[in-house]
Amino acid sequence: MKSFLKYLVILILLFQGPSWLRAANPVADSLRQLLEAVPYPERIDILNELSRLHWHDSIEKSIDYASQALEIARDTENSKGLADALNRLGNAQYMAGNHAEAIDYYNRSLEIRLEIGDHRGILGSYNNLYLAWSFSGEPGMAVEFIRKAAELSIESGDVNDIARYSSMLGNASTDLHDFENARPAFERALGIYRELNDTANIASSLFNMGRMFQGMNIYDRAFELYFQAQRLFMSAGNQAGIASVKNNIGIIHKKLGNLELAVSYYENSLAIYRAQGSANRGTASLLNNIGIIWYEKQDYETALDYYSQALDIYEQLSDEEGIAVTSNNKGMLYTRLEDYDNALESFTQSAAINRSLGLDYSLANNHNNLGELYLALGDHEKAMECLDIALDIAVPMNARSIISENYLFRSKLYIYLEDYETALFCYELFDSYQETIYSAEAANKIAELQVRYSRERQLGELDLLQRDHDLRQLQIKRQTTNMFFYGAIALLTAIFALSMHLIYNYKKRLSLALREKNLELEEAYSELTLTERNLQKLNNTKDKFFSIIAHDLKNPFNALLGFSETLNLNYRELSRDQIHTYIGIINKSASSLYMLLENLLTWSKCQTGNIIYKPEQICLKDLAENEIASAAPNAAGKNIGLFIDIDSSISIFADKNSMATVFRNLIDNAIKFTHRGGKIAITANEKTDHVEVSVTDNGIGIGESEQKKLFNLDYNITTPGTDDEKGTGLGLILCREFVEKNGGDLSITSEPGKGSTFIFTVPK
Repeated sequence: MKSFLKYLVILILLFQGPSWLRAANPVADSLRQLLEAVPYPERIDILNELSRLHWHDSIEKSIDYASQALEIARDTENSKGLADALNRLGNAQYMAGNHAEAIDYYNRSLEIRLEIGDHRGILGSYNNLYLAWSFSGEPGMAVEFIRKAAELSIESGDVNDIARYSSMLGNASTDLHDFENARPAFERALGIYRELNDTANIASSLFNMGRMFQGMNIYDRAFELYFQAQRLFMSAGNQAGIASVKNNIGIIHKKLGNLELAVSYYENSLAIYRAQGSANRGTASLLNNIGIIWYEKQDYETALDYYSQALDIYEQLSDEEGIAVTSNNKGMLYTRLEDYDNALESFTQSAAINRSLGLDYSLANNHNNLGELYLALGDHEKAMECLDIALDIAVPMNARSIISENYLFRSKLYIYLEDYETALFCYELFDSYQETIYSAEAANKIAELQVRYSRERQLGELDLLQRDHDLRQLQIKRQTTNMFFYGAIALLTAIFALSMHLIYNYKKRLSLALREKNLELEEAYSELTLTERNLQKLNNTKDKFFSIIAHDLKNPFNALLGFSETLNLNYRELSRDQIHTYIGIINKSASSLYMLLENLLTWSKCQTGNIIYKPEQICLKDLAENEIASAAPNAAGKNIGLFIDIDSSISIFADKNSMATVFRNLIDNAIKFTHRGGKIAITANEKTDHVEVSVTDNGIGIGESEQKKLFNLDYNITTPGTDDEKGTGLGLILCREFVEKNGGDLSITSEPGKGSTFIFTVPK
């Protein structure tokens, strides 16, 4: 009876057609009539359905029907009906905006569903709790429930559920800047949608992954994904998707300083939204973004007009997040206009909303801007307090844009406080973060993608024309062959058998010739592909090398030029202590510059093949002692003990200069990351056919994830030492290349706080 009742409800909904989506009354009337005809225990499903139908027109009726279902479920001890009724009550409260009450009902429903093992119900409860906690301003709590939903869907094996909840988890994690969990979730969802050939969801997944890479400041990858999504949106006629892509591409171009391109994308997107009729969130977002462009162009009056239009729409929609974003932008504009009262009011309003919604990234941005405002007002204590709050929020999220800007404001603050050394340190940190956010390589790739996709349609048309031409040529050739063939039959009927034999042999020879040509073409294609890959690899290495040169030589030169210029212009006004401080900084920068050049020149020689390897038999102890003697002054400066335990009988067969470079870099690296008063030991053990050398320190150590990046040019790790020593990050890469050139291997074992051991092998 119960299953029959469910089918009857479904039939009623189907025969009512799509009109029930517009007006619930006809369906509700039918269900109320059915309600009188079924026994008391079997009314639960109908009452729950009636509750759902009244979400939008009468919350009171929705609660009343769900309460009746709850009462029957309790009377009949129907656990599933009880859980469904509690869930419906939660839905009604959620629709009414009473999120705390909704969460209570959802939790009670979930408890019962877990007890009875209602898989579909549990997924629904997790989904509802995610939404309720999200709108309660607790995104951290919300993401836990959507993570549980994703895990449960994986256990069940339903691919549609897995894709849906993985996608939701990816979006929720991206909003929290938890990219480590967002990426595998998105990749899992995208893989399933591709297997299902679900084009609409493939497009959405590509767009969402683009958002993730944009949040990670990996703009070239985001740019590529957006264009892939745009192609699919265009083929499906999804105007909202196209508008979203154009908006986000505009945001990337704005961040890269391509203001004209950004405006072009924004205006294209805005035209799509406006063509849809009434103002919506997309329209407001684009008005706000265009306002930012005018702000960057310093046309503050036009920018304020766009901000005001956006704010009006957000307020009409009661969109608190949009109000917070626009208020923050108005605060920045008022700061530039030195209207500090309005700036403070705007920032405070934005921060209050972001705090209530749990939007930590935006809240950190608010406090950065408040720090700059108080800096302008001369309230240095308040400025430092706001900047500290911003950094405390941004660092755990690895929000690099916020952190970078924070260090820039701190640099300005320390200049006002006349703490020039700390100001320089903060500026170097700002510059370092800027380089990680956007590199010349990424700019080139984005420019390449922009050109490629803008030409794609033209190339497609040319390809079609070429194919049409080839087809016509083939048709002409076939016609000619046929005419010849039939003519031959008409004229040479007497020798038909001979003609057929000749034709057969001709085709056989032609087939063999074509097969040989195909094999030659395949071989040529393989060779070209291999050559292209090798050239690409060489080009990438060149680009990375020049990127390192541009980054690592800039800071010492900036310090040398900046502080020497200050001494040159203001030496009469500066105190002796200030002059001494500046001279110390200049000396430190010059020393850093020399070390950078030494490693860069060695690296350059290595890459261009100008280093000649001449292996010979070498006494390992003598070689190590020479490099220890060279490093002794640096070690003594930090009161670090250098110890060697190598038997004088041990010898190696290797190039002396390259192995000296290996020892020098490993010892310098150990000194750099060892605290004052620490110890460094160099030891060696003989094996069957090689010698194993270890350089061990009791310094700061390095985590497992960072160890994987040490010998990879793609990452260019340049962590400051314990006394803020600088480097290019090429030292360890040179070590690995030289060790491998000499027939050995280089590895590391390390633990944060407990030191590191670099181990390399050399043939005997």
